[in-house]
Amino acid sequence: MSKDTVTAVREDGLRYSSKVGGSPFLGSGHTRSCFKCGKHRAPASLQSIRLLGRNEVVCKPSCKTLP
Repeated sequence: MSKDTVTAVREDGLRYSSKVGGSPFLGSGHTRSCFKCGKHRAPASLQSIRLLGRNEVVCKPSCKTLP
């Protein structure tokens, strides 16, 4: 998810950075993160389970089987 950052030193000695525009989330932008692995996925590929007394969304069927 990291994008290339270009830094340069101006004549007055200050450093600034510029990043490439755009979003790291492809598609329609409707994503949620898995509670276990933290990867962002479409809501259709997540399932809700009761975990630690709360309803959390996790990968369906499991985090290890999805790329």
